[in-house]
Amino acid sequence: MKEKDYFEMVINFRRAFMGRRNVRFRRALRIIRETIKRHTGATRVILDPVLVDAISTNKKDKIVRRIRVAAKKIGEKTYLVQLAVKA
Repeated sequence: MKEKDYFEMVINFRRAFMGRRNVRFRRALRIIRETIKRHTGATRVILDPVLVDAISTNKKDKIVRRIRVAAKKIGEKTYLVQLAVKA
């Protein structure tokens, strides 16, 4: 698998809406980490606090349907995931 230094992608939270309401936020964070690990082969994924705030308004059950993220390589097999701004 070829490692990428910087890329943007849209992550859909369809799986986060299945099941109970009170675990949606945690499930959404896990979906982001799993998706980045699957696409890059990373062992460590760091989420930016601005991205975490953009996922949910109340940090519990009201989350967005999809989000655009930008992943940047900051170390060996370590990626920083930030909220992507559409240009």
